[in-house]
Amino acid sequence: MNPAAKARRWSTPLVAALSAALGSCASSVPGPPLVAHPLSAYAEVPYPPPAALVEAIPPSPSSTLVWLDGYWTWQGQFYVWMRGGWVFVPAGARFARWQSFYTRDGVLIFASGAWYAPDGTRVRPPEIQLSAYTPPNEVTAEFQTAR
Repeated sequence: MNPAAKARRWSTPLVAALSAALGSCASSVPGPPLVAHPLSAYAEVPYPPPAALVEAIPPSPSSTLVWLDGYWTWQGQFYVWMRGGWVFVPAGARFARWQSFYTRDGVLIFASGAWYAPDGTRVRPPEIQLSAYTPPNEVTAEFQTAR
């Protein structure tokens, strides 16, 4: 068998195996139902949030909980990290992930993660039932801020 035929013989099963392996890397953690922020949720900020902090996800204590990733929230002069965790979804509510972008005139605006009722009003965030934790070998202050 010539070298090209040998390579073709092994490449098809190899590509199939890699595709299957990479496809299985998708998250299997149940997340909250999502919605977009209303424009009124955005505020002008002087700089974007830092990169997300690393959090380890503990096993869910209940099949009725969803995982809410940690996120940065703007506190008027600096960002504060809100640790993620397992939560019950408030009845009928949807979650809007934090988002920032520049407007056409170059102004940076930011909206923190928030829960919204079907009518678009903000809903009180649910209590975290089991919090994320900082993985070993990571140093992360609970209320780490970026200034």
